[in-house]
Amino acid sequence: MINDDKKLLEYMSNFYKTPVDLLTEKYTMEQLQDAYNEIVQKTRYQRYLDSDKTLPSEYVIKEFSPL
Repeated sequence: MINDDKKLLEYMSNFYKTPVDLLTEKYTMEQLQDAYNEIVQKTRYQRYLDSDKTLPSEYVIKEFSPL
């Protein structure tokens, strides 16, 4: 989350490759903040998937086995 509106506008302007003036005409600050948060969350999730962390099968069996 970016608390500074100027930084948010700069980031979103670079992301959308659109001048800041057009962004402010087309979107509200709330919409831009929501879009930024979505970008951050998707990026984090993709990094998590790319890290390919797997659990050892012994751990899974121990934790989730009913026996």
